[in-house]
Amino acid sequence: MSIALIIIITFLLLFLYHRYMPVFGIGKMDLNYVSYTKEDVAIVDTRDFQDSFNDIIEQAYSIPVPYLNRHFHDIPDKNIVVIASDFVGKNVSTRILRNKGKRVVGYHVVKD
Repeated sequence: MSIALIIIITFLLLFLYHRYMPVFGIGKMDLNYVSYTKEDVAIVDTRDFQDSFNDIIEQAYSIPVPYLNRHFHDIPDKNIVVIASDFVGKNVSTRILRNKGKRVVGYHVVKD
C-alpha cells in the first residue's frame, strides 16, 4: 500500500514539475525585438489554432503544443523563440522542443 502511494505521489510531482516549474535558461522577449531578429531565430507559435488565427504573427511556425511531437522536424535548425498563450504552454512546449534537440532561447506570452 505504501509503495503504491509513493509511486502515485512521484508521478504526480513529475507531472506538476513538467507543467508548472519554469524552464531555466530562456528569457522573456518582446515581439518587437523578435521581429528585428527573424533571420537569426525561428518563431514557433504554440497557441491553439483559433488563437493564432485571430492574432497572426508573420513568419511564425504555427504548431500547437499537442502537435509538437509530430511536427517538430518542420522547424529549422535555428535558435527558437516560443510564442505561447500562458506560462504552462510555454513550459510544456519548451521542454518538448528541448527533448527533441532544439535550442529554445526565448519566449513571449500573449495575453488576451
